[in-house]
Amino acid sequence: MGGDDDLVYDDLNVDEDDDAGDYGDIDAGSRSADQGTGDAEDDEDDILLGINYADIAQGFFKHTEPVFTVGINPSRENVIVSGGGDGQSFLWDAESGDVIEKLTSHSDSVVASSFSYDGQFVAVGSMDGCVSVSDATTGKFVVMLEGPSEVVWLSWHPRGNVLVAGSEDGTMWMWQVPSGSCMNVFSGHVGSVTSGSFTPDGRSIISGGQDGNGFVWDPKAATIRTRFQSGHARFLDSPITSTATHHDSQIVLYGGEDGSASLVHIGSGKVLGSASKASDSIETVGFCLSMPLGSVGSVDGTIAIWDLGTMVVRDTYRHMEGVTKVVWQENAALLTSCSLDQTVRVWDSRTGSCERSYIGHTGAIFDMACSKDGGWCVTGGDDKSALIFQHG
Repeated sequence: MGGDDDLVYDDLNVDEDDDAGDYGDIDAGSRSADQGTGDAEDDEDDILLGINYADIAQGFFKHTEPVFTVGINPSRENVIVSGGGDGQSFLWDAESGDVIEKLTSHSDSVVASSFSYDGQFVAVGSMDGCVSVSDATTGKFVVMLEGPSEVVWLSWHPRGNVLVAGSEDGTMWMWQVPSGSCMNVFSGHVGSVTSGSFTPDGRSIISGGQDGNGFVWDPKAATIRTRFQSGHARFLDSPITSTATHHDSQIVLYGGEDGSASLVHIGSGKVLGSASKASDSIETVGFCLSMPLGSVGSVDGTIAIWDLGTMVVRDTYRHMEGVTKVVWQENAALLTSCSLDQTVRVWDSRTGSCERSYIGHTGAIFDMACSKDGGWCVTGGDDKSALIFQHG
């Protein structure tokens, strides 16, 4: 192999003895859980009274069925991708709302989309088992990737044009782009691989499955490096619904169908802690880049904020209905959430306050992506639209 393959495989030759140990020495500050306004029942009324009914900055209305996935080009943030239940996906302009290009059609719902690390390519994955890759500037078709049964999620390597997809059939597939050659097939889960991604350093792949197992994979050898199995030690005992990797590429947060979540260290194989349970499935997990905090969003409408140093829930924020996505801003302790209650909200994790709340969709919001500076976000919803909300 050459080019991007060599780049990626060089990244994968790592020393697995690197153990960051415990997270116990990290201090997230002195603020206690009961100081947050988001955790009080009366605060819901205060938040609703303080809603900023901001104008929608832009909208896209070419889909004929619900919009399940949206994304922002990391190199040219005015370029948006959206895909939906109509089997269609589009590149469109965030400023004008105009279509740049209609991408290759699929025979079933488009449920995943992702831009490559440099914004050169855009991939969309469908329940028809295919992943179509296009040029992210022109929308010109590049290659069709096949192999999985139903595509569940997509993840590009952070420094190379290599794409991995998780499938409903328990496998993951990795391809080189633009050649479309299959580099590896990963087998180990029983049932759907519900969530996963490359780690930020590109040296491992994280996966979580319907079988309740969390695996850390060697991308080059397609072997499991570390196993976190359902019911083992303090690891969650439930089908896994969501995963996120800390920017140090060593800490992973797994969310479960039963409302539980576990924090693990992939080098040592240790379970660092588990969260108190939400009352329904966890749909989204993530990490703050500027403070040692993690987030766990649930179908019960709550967002729990973990202090990673003490493994204590520091705050709980609330939507009226299920939380579908939470995104932390890159250089601030702010996070943006979207919900089945049709709202987008911006929270300050330092104070626990809801800074802004936006209404625009007339149906549930299924996905969201945020600009690098956190100044705006794009959402996709059940009302067949994708909307852009400008913060501030």
